[in-house]
Amino acid sequence: MPAGIHLKRARTYRPDPDVYEKAKAAVAEVDSDMNAYINAFLLWLIHETDELPTRPPKLPPS
Repeated sequence: MPAGIHLKRARTYRPDPDVYEKAKAAVAEVDSDMNAYINAFLLWLIHETDELPTRPPKLPPS
């Protein structure tokens, strides 16, 4: 496939930078990635699944 051509059109999502950094660390903790998590939540939202993705254990307040 030539560079710059993708199967799916890009979507714009602009999360809060602090939240995004925390989320990246959280998905890495459960051996996943942000794209897989967002897609899993969207599937749950549209009732394609009843399962939410795994999340890491809550850390004690620092």
